[in-house]
Amino acid sequence: MALRIFNVLGRELQEFTPITPGQVNMYVCGPTVYDHPHIGHAKTYVTFDVVVRYLRTSGYNVLYVQNITDVGHLLDTGEDRILRKAAQTQSKPMQIVETYTRIYFEMMDRLGVVRPDISPRASGHIPEQIKMIETLLSKGHAYVANSSVYFDVTTDPDYGKLSNRRVDEQESGTREAVRGEKRNPEDFALWKRADPEHILRWDSPWGEGFPGWHIECSAMAKKYLGDTFDIHGGGIDNIFPHNESEIAQSECANGVPFANYWMLVGSLTVDGIK
Repeated sequence: MALRIFNVLGRELQEFTPITPGQVNMYVCGPTVYDHPHIGHAKTYVTFDVVVRYLRTSGYNVLYVQNITDVGHLLDTGEDRILRKAAQTQSKPMQIVETYTRIYFEMMDRLGVVRPDISPRASGHIPEQIKMIETLLSKGHAYVANSSVYFDVTTDPDYGKLSNRRVDEQESGTREAVRGEKRNPEDFALWKRADPEHILRWDSPWGEGFPGWHIECSAMAKKYLGDTFDIHGGGIDNIFPHNESEIAQSECANGVPFANYWMLVGSLTVDGIK
């Protein structure tokens, strides 16, 4: 009996056909490690545990990549979640990362969740992210503004195909719009210049800064799974802007489809509250 997957890209049940017979390459967005995992994390990763185990039991060789976000995931205020936690606890940022990464895997182990084959950290893949940004710049899909780099969504006619949102329906990011840095309100950051108080920072061709949240997954997925892979998983709450932006920057940089099947887990709610 053929495996059928509800592919969020297209919103339909589709028969699963891997790129390479017998091999499944899968990338799942992992946690941002600034606090204890919650029951919503458990729901998501138990779900993909079932998927991985089913595929392996069915005879597939599965390469399972799940990242760790340890830089670049900002609050609406522009503050890095990890830096805020470090300030609150008077700790170093990497102490926060190490502590909550360890706690995350300990809790997943207690749930019996299979560990990913590869758990890359965003901070360990800065060169790969810079290289992809340089490719997007060279192809005209990105631009530099005040030492930051933004993706120009108007250069990608397919932007919005996963979430079914048109560009003119999308909410703009206010911080950069106020500064007048963006060409279009919907453009998103690939690289952000580091303000003086921002501790997590790296050298780049555009000055010291840090990567945007979305480019991290694109660069790590490309490194470990190639330009196109079989399954991309995660939570439905990240469909926009995160997953949508992953697709745009990856497909514009690489010139081929990013992931063939999108499996996004619904949010866990209690009395209607996430």
